[in-house]
Amino acid sequence: MNIKYIDLSITKEKYQKEISPLLEEVFLDGSFVGGKQVKEFENNFAKYCDVKYAVSLNSGTDALIMALKSLEIGKGDEVITVSNTFMSTANAIEWLGAKAVFVDINDDLLIDYEKIEEAITDNTKAIIPVHLMGLACDMDEINTIAKKYNLKVIEDAAQSVGTLYKSQKTGSLSDIGCFSLHPLKNLGGIGDGGIVTTNDKKIAEKIQMLRNNGLKDRDNLECIGIVSRLDSINATILNYKINSVDEVIKQRIKNANFYIECLKGVTQIVMIKVPICKVHSYHVFVIKAKKRDELKKYLEDNGVETKIHYPKLIHLQKPYKGTIKKLENSERLIDMILTLPLANVNKEEIKYICNKIEEFYSKEAN
Repeated sequence: MNIKYIDLSITKEKYQKEISPLLEEVFLDGSFVGGKQVKEFENNFAKYCDVKYAVSLNSGTDALIMALKSLEIGKGDEVITVSNTFMSTANAIEWLGAKAVFVDINDDLLIDYEKIEEAITDNTKAIIPVHLMGLACDMDEINTIAKKYNLKVIEDAAQSVGTLYKSQKTGSLSDIGCFSLHPLKNLGGIGDGGIVTTNDKKIAEKIQMLRNNGLKDRDNLECIGIVSRLDSINATILNYKINSVDEVIKQRIKNANFYIECLKGVTQIVMIKVPICKVHSYHVFVIKAKKRDELKKYLEDNGVETKIHYPKLIHLQKPYKGTIKKLENSERLIDMILTLPLANVNKEEIKYICNKIEEFYSKEAN
């Protein structure tokens, strides 16, 4: 059997029947940047997340940068976040001249809110919790700490479209939510893309200007910005896909639950816990495995492609070395995590993968 980690291709028939007609209007109209498709998607996404405003951008990284910039975070400021995330989280902070302050994680790979207060200084301006894998952080506790110290909270919701925390969607749980619309995401376009969500009109208007060179209108410059716009073709595809994103998530949840059922007797595997107050959207399905590297190779030798999210902690990467001495839990768990195929697999393939995992540990025991 040959099981890819993910396959983003579609059939020619689906393209001709469903995708091609949607793109025709964009080409005939000629509105490739900032067209009605972009505004329609922003409105649909804001409604989906149950927020007042959504502003689309060029990437999830730009979403983080614009969020920080809209709050006037920059040189000399500190922002608390985690190290076991994609580098964009920290890079966005450092790009603006601020400092990323890393705190440790809990056993479910999310920011340990009990570690936040000890990292706060007079220079701390914000907290960026990362809803890693599609699982929401403990937002009530984080928001309570932020309120106590008058800090802003920016959700790195790049992986969490459709994730719920106490019946609320991520992106609506803080001052600003930042999403990626990369093709690999549950709601992914046909190229890079990002979007921010907020209930603050001033923040939305500031980011709208920042993404368009800082222009208030066509001729009047209000602030120094950059060009970071979602194009109309990408927005058209995202508008088409947002209608089915909940079905995509439901299928991922079904696949994840089937994995959990099949692997429940494998003592060398530990699952990520999902509290009853949260709904995991499963951007990825991560397990914690003993002898992770050997298991990964065994699966690949048997036709199963896997990934690691992420194999290197940011604070141990070259630009960040020396920023913090040690993150005990982060450094322990980084050697255990393994991401299994989820998006395009069926029950037969999941059974095969789980059987190979059991087979590996049986051979190791003997």
